[in-house]
Amino acid sequence: MKHIAILTCLDACKVCTGAGCLKAWNSRSRGFASYAGEAVQLDAFLHCNGCGSDPASDPGMAEKLDRLSSMGVSAVHTGVCTRKGPDRQEYCPNIAKICTLLEQRGIRVIYGTH
Repeated sequence: MKHIAILTCLDACKVCTGAGCLKAWNSRSRGFASYAGEAVQLDAFLHCNGCGSDPASDPGMAEKLDRLSSMGVSAVHTGVCTRKGPDRQEYCPNIAKICTLLEQRGIRVIYGTH
């Protein structure tokens, strides 16, 4: 069985319920369409550590990412809220660092949830 997680922007939590991500997950649509018919489990729904903080030096973020690794999470999908700008083509700097930290732990990063 595959184990995955979803990473979202902490600031977006001010207006986001996570419903779009979870609806796409439950229906195996949009960013999760490739899992249709597979044995896969959503193990975590986590947020970045906020704007202006450095994920690489945050012990709480390290604990979160180590936990994902120890649980056997093989992929983390990043929510649409993690890309900034009018064209949403680039991760914000904190999310980009978190993605690098995930990849250093052998966890694949996939853009897109809903």
